[in-house]
Amino acid sequence: MTTLTDRLRAAIAAPATDDSFDPATELADVLGGIGMSAEDTGGTVTFDGADPVVPSTLRLGGASAIALAAKSAAVAKLWQVRGGPGQDIAVDLRSAPHRLCPFYDRRWEILNGYPPATPSNPSNALGFRFYRTGDDRWMMPLNPYPKIKVGAQRLLGVPDDKDAVASAIASWKGAELEAAATEAGVVLPMLRTTAELLDEAHYRDVLADMPLIEITRIADGDPVPLPGVADQPLDGIRALGMGHVIAGAGVGRALALHGADVLNVWRPDELEHDATYATANVGVRSSTINPYGADGAARIGRLLGDADVFYANRRPGYLDKIGLSADAAADGHRGIVYATASLNGEQGPWSSQIGFDQTAGSLTGMMLLEGGGDTPKLPPILVVNDYIVSWLLTAGIVEALTRRARDGGSYRVHVSLTRAALWIIGMGVFDRGYAHGIAGTDVGDGAHHYLDPETFAADTPLGAYQGVTDQVRMSQTPGRYRTVLVPRGSCRPEWLARPD
Repeated sequence: MTTLTDRLRAAIAAPATDDSFDPATELADVLGGIGMSAEDTGGTVTFDGADPVVPSTLRLGGASAIALAAKSAAVAKLWQVRGGPGQDIAVDLRSAPHRLCPFYDRRWEILNGYPPATPSNPSNALGFRFYRTGDDRWMMPLNPYPKIKVGAQRLLGVPDDKDAVASAIASWKGAELEAAATEAGVVLPMLRTTAELLDEAHYRDVLADMPLIEITRIADGDPVPLPGVADQPLDGIRALGMGHVIAGAGVGRALALHGADVLNVWRPDELEHDATYATANVGVRSSTINPYGADGAARIGRLLGDADVFYANRRPGYLDKIGLSADAAADGHRGIVYATASLNGEQGPWSSQIGFDQTAGSLTGMMLLEGGGDTPKLPPILVVNDYIVSWLLTAGIVEALTRRARDGGSYRVHVSLTRAALWIIGMGVFDRGYAHGIAGTDVGDGAHHYLDPETFAADTPLGAYQGVTDQVRMSQTPGRYRTVLVPRGSCRPEWLARPD
């Protein structure tokens, strides 16, 4: 059996210069990891196009398309459990990167005529930049939220200024700064090559054997039939979220597309950037609750008691602190599907690190691959796996709901951003010159041509919205949003009535 380590070493040793990759084979591996197959759709799964679609060493089109197909396959399987017909699924690699990052080129996600922005964070001195340390290592601070941004400034002793940040980081050794940042609870990873990561204890002890999608039965219980009459696969399913940014919040969007009543909870003093809210919270209702107060905790407990799914991507220890650990959730509500995304996994020496999409890319060698080896560079679409993690997590959630209906029990589902990044690298990387030369061209009957995405438009309480569809064709259950976009925190903290 080929291990993850074998795949990573092979990928780095021989960068691809052809179209020999087969997405269907990789999809079979992903689905097999959660006990599924493409045949569970009751139809066919097809892929069009070929990477590279954008000038990247990474299979951004293929990884997006495969993850989208995986969560769509899980939905198709559950639809048949509810008595629906099988269906065909089709994904085009040539538009999939637009769904992975719908906002990078500021053309496709539009609110009232303008792309949503991040006005609360005008400087990127502590995010989306690379800095040299005194021992010639690269660091990538990524601290876009107020608490961690102030913490990073305090650690470095600097104002929000890129020259000051560069000077401060240059006075540190890379490994020491990374350790200090972890201790301070801020995001400042040291970049590694993929080969260097393989020598890390956290890789050997945790990541090397971690499933891409973890589904664990955490409590016994009777089967829970899927509720009522359904127009969509997830009608009657209630999902309570504490998702933010994209990897967590995107789970809510994915579930809502297929009929779930999704309610995401925000603290009264919590900030979310307009750009990320307007992409990841499409379809999601939004409430404000203080989980630290007795009334707020009780309200969340009542919501959880009537929920089928709980999802979150919060810093290590946060959910335990507010009484929402997996064990507590399962004790209070038999049949819960409890889903979380983390940076590096929930055990091991790096489990206390916090970070985002590009943090995982920095730790795994992606940024150095994109830059050619010596100087790091962000991917051309800025991101590597945020939405991919949310789609993989959704595939696990929906499969857990299917198991719950058949076998009973409560389930925990988990996906790590760093493990997902390694999955992408393990599918093979491209020779940089080849990728930049062929991406977006009409070579090979247009297989590498970068297509504009399919979009949709809606009038919302926030105004006129244009967004990007999932770029997936499902022949029976294409999906639709009950609501498209609401002001953050504006909904009553209560569930909608289930269908009769």
